[in-house]
Amino acid sequence: MSFSQWWPLALVCLLGAMSPGPSLAVVARHSMRGGILAGSLCAVTHGIGIFLWAILMVSGLGALLVAQPAWFDAIRALGALFLLYLGARALLQNIEEADVVFGNTEDRARAGWEGLLIALSNPKIAVFFAALFSQFIQPQATLTEKLIIAATAALIDALWYVLVAVSLSRTIVTQRFQEHASLLNKMFGAILVVLSLTVFWSLW
Repeated sequence: MSFSQWWPLALVCLLGAMSPGPSLAVVARHSMRGGILAGSLCAVTHGIGIFLWAILMVSGLGALLVAQPAWFDAIRALGALFLLYLGARALLQNIEEADVVFGNTEDRARAGWEGLLIALSNPKIAVFFAALFSQFIQPQATLTEKLIIAATAALIDALWYVLVAVSLSRTIVTQRFQEHASLLNKMFGAILVVLSLTVFWSLW
């Protein structure tokens, strides 16, 4: 794949990563709650989830998934349930649990798992890649070219969210979060609950 073919793909992947959604809310919450390491870990594992979706799509199996409404709706429902779980947990946390605790190993592990799961449980990523890759993958594309495309999408996604994590982990931001930890935690929870209910409404 030449550079002239690669950079439009990279640009579209960047714009897709920058679009607001549940992934941004989860990375932001872990960045302000657990600091740069937790936020970056969430970002990197989210990129891994993106890579898995991308590999699925470039292999052709993803097109089969998107073409099956029942399967696709089942993934959407599971994703909505996961968002509802994350949102409800944030809303129900008490003030002590909402306090920022930097260097907490358990919190970092949770950040990693949630970053991966929020990517894997979002079927909109499959639709995005289905539309994107149809423009960039030729029938005669080699395995190497497909891996480059998948890796590009994953790397750009991870780097963007690491940048978000670094920005939100700055001392002044975390200090403000500590001052209003309970309120902001509930705000993130409410956003995730609303997003989950929106998915359920569209399914209904």
